Amino acid sequence: MSAAGHTEVGPVSWRDLLSGPNGRMFAVLSLGVWLHAADSTVVATLLPGAVADIGGAAYISWNFVLYELASIAAACCAALVARRFGLRRSMIWSGLAVAVGCALSAATPVMAGMLVGRTIQGAGGGLLVALTMVGVASLFPSNYTPRAMAAIAAVWGSSSFVGPLIGGVFAEMGLWRMGFWAFAAQGLLVAVALRWNLPADARTEDNGARIPWRRLSVLSLGVLAIAGAGLEEGMTLLTVAIAALGLVGMALFLKLDGQAGDANRLLPKMTGNLRSPGSGGFAAVFLLACATVPFAIYGPILLGILHGTGPLAAGYMIALESVAWTVGALLLAKYVGTIQIRIIRWSFIGSLIGCVGLVFVFVPGPVWAMLPFIFLLGLGFGAAYGHIVQRCVDLVPAEDKDRAAGAMPTIQTIGYAVGAAVTGLVANLVGFGHAPSPAAAVEAAHWIFAVMVPVGVLGVLSVYRIPAGDVEKAPDLTAPHAPEGGA
Repeated sequence: MSAAGHTEVGPVSWRDLLSGPNGRMFAVLSLGVWLHAADSTVVATLLPGAVADIGGAAYISWNFVLYELASIAAACCAALVARRFGLRRSMIWSGLAVAVGCALSAATPVMAGMLVGRTIQGAGGGLLVALTMVGVASLFPSNYTPRAMAAIAAVWGSSSFVGPLIGGVFAEMGLWRMGFWAFAAQGLLVAVALRWNLPADARTEDNGARIPWRRLSVLSLGVLAIAGAGLEEGMTLLTVAIAALGLVGMALFLKLDGQAGDANRLLPKMTGNLRSPGSGGFAAVFLLACATVPFAIYGPILLGILHGTGPLAAGYMIALESVAWTVGALLLAKYVGTIQIRIIRWSFIGSLIGCVGLVFVFVPGPVWAMLPFIFLLGLGFGAAYGHIVQRCVDLVPAEDKDRAAGAMPTIQTIGYAVGAAVTGLVANLVGFGHAPSPAAAVEAAHWIFAVMVPVGVLGVLSVYRIPAGDVEKAPDLTAPHAPEGGA
């Protein structure tokens, strides 16, 4: 193995990556990815039991919103944390943070404690995964990166699949607290494994970047305002005002990020520029993430109320979406060139059909009739994702290409957070959060999916703004932005 930042050439086999000292280091790095990916999805099947025990139906979506926002904020701090404290120490404390957050969620008698625990889990997990990417770049020669990233993607996919099933098993036995305790124990084991298998002096170079606290605060407040609007019972003027304030906050975040210096921007400059063809790709990923998130948040609890579906069966249904994502990505990954735009468009249309289908079949059932539409949600997004990343990277100026590739997961996560906030707002407005009765469940099950159909339509329209031909040179459409400055 070489020093951090060393570049080597030549082919690398799976045996080179997965055996000897390299294998041990990669295994412990992968444990961090597993912990975050599985923990982010396990709550979907544990929450129905938790709500029945400690209450807080109005805050179901907040468990996802706070987790995603904390994950985004922590990931933005990863490089700075690794520089100041070293990679091994930073990853150990991140694993311990996940353990503490899970323990708090397991022990809490009230929903407020659950939300604090989920926030700590999101921060620890988001930092852990971001530091894993730093670790791959720091601990392995550059020619190991493609194999390492492919293996990490496989770990993430399998973790997202298994997480809801683990939660379903515990919930099926009425042991939702034990589900969180199990992940607390895993957080401790990951910390111990990192302590004994990573070099103590692994650090990264200082590139002068600063943590964008102001922009992250504006984004978080905007998303939380949308979620908080749903805590008002019924549609009132205050509800509309708070939700509108949230939208203003998100627009302000885009403006501030566009004005930030090159070393500190989170997103490419063109993201908020509607004249840019590349912005259509970023908007499409954000919108489809919003549109496809309701089932993961409210699916298990609504299935239990309306159809008597157990937590384990609900876990399999959520896992089906993850499997579909992987199938779509693998089946269509080999295609390049102009066919990519057709793949992207038809894939987004497929996911939109999934959104529309759930509007009509979720309430009347039967449960098996939902499966093709759930499969389409994941299949379409997974099939399009890699291609839309490549097209967006091709469309941005040269100085923004690395940021465009790195920003797409952030945009997707923001989309999930906003989608969760909107879903919670809608569910609470129809009365489910205040009185989760069967009648309220019928209303919630219809409207949380129906309200996302126009969002999915906008996502489809956005991909039609991406140029269909080969991209030879990205035009500079960022000039109208205000002068750069810190945020």
